[in-house]
Amino acid sequence: MTPAPAALTRAVPLLRCPQCRAGLESTGAGVRCGGGHAFDRARGGHLTLLGARGRRFPGDSAEQVAARERVLGHGVFDGVAEALVEAAVEGVAGVAGTVGSADHPVVLDAGAGTGFYLDRVIDALPRTGAASSADGGAGSGGAADAAGGPLGIGTELSVAAARRLARVNPLVAALVVDTWDGLPLADRCIDVVQVVFAPRNPAEFARVLRPGGTLVVAVPGPGHLEPLRTRAGMLAPAADKAQRLDTRLAAGFDPGSVRVVDVTTAVPARIAADLALMGPSGVHLDRDGVEAAVGAGDAPLRVHVEVRSFRRSLQE
Repeated sequence: MTPAPAALTRAVPLLRCPQCRAGLESTGAGVRCGGGHAFDRARGGHLTLLGARGRRFPGDSAEQVAARERVLGHGVFDGVAEALVEAAVEGVAGVAGTVGSADHPVVLDAGAGTGFYLDRVIDALPRTGAASSADGGAGSGGAADAAGGPLGIGTELSVAAARRLARVNPLVAALVVDTWDGLPLADRCIDVVQVVFAPRNPAEFARVLRPGGTLVVAVPGPGHLEPLRTRAGMLAPAADKAQRLDTRLAAGFDPGSVRVVDVTTAVPARIAADLALMGPSGVHLDRDGVEAAVGAGDAPLRVHVEVRSFRRSLQE
């Protein structure tokens, strides 16, 4: 049997059974709790931890995941990744040395997709011990590297995305989880939670964050993805999304910095079509129709995203 990825092994002490909340221990095939609930690890390295209701939604399809990889590989959202890195580094520095802080920072990406953003964040965080050697760094893929660096935990509902997430970085553990059903994690074990265009569960985020930890949320700003959004018939985000986010997080979180990414560019027609199809709008659209709406030339595009930070209250 293939050994568990080192990052997943490191994450097990932080995990809790999604059915009874008991601690989990490693087995040869996956994990189990004292109550007899067992969860097998997939051959690709991800671990499925769904609650008693099981899988209610399939998550993104393999086609949507492939489209997202092409868009991210083209660099469309590199500016968003840079803002997330800045927010995470700031958040880790803010929690270091507080009561209960860990030797190595732990970052949770809820709804991590293929792990593109989490990979960037984990690579930017400081290494200690074995991973700080000349041969270290997340790209080396060695066991010593995974043991000495920060720990990333990515959760994702889509199995197609989780397969890619499991191999994005040796410092990242991949879990198949439904955020709406709760997070299979211990209380106060996470330094930074980041959520990028994904479902949010504020009560659970507050529970798993250490006091002083940081929640980082990326939300679309006004005009995000225009004029492509209108041309292709994509779903429009609520105009007051950022304000509603602040209201929902008023209890337990203190608002912090806001980093705004606002870039106008042009992308090839094929990337524009992938953009329209890779998210929630992709369920309602077909590629032929999108490509006809986009046209054959480069498509103008505005990337307008707010990366908002919230600090978990130090009061228990």
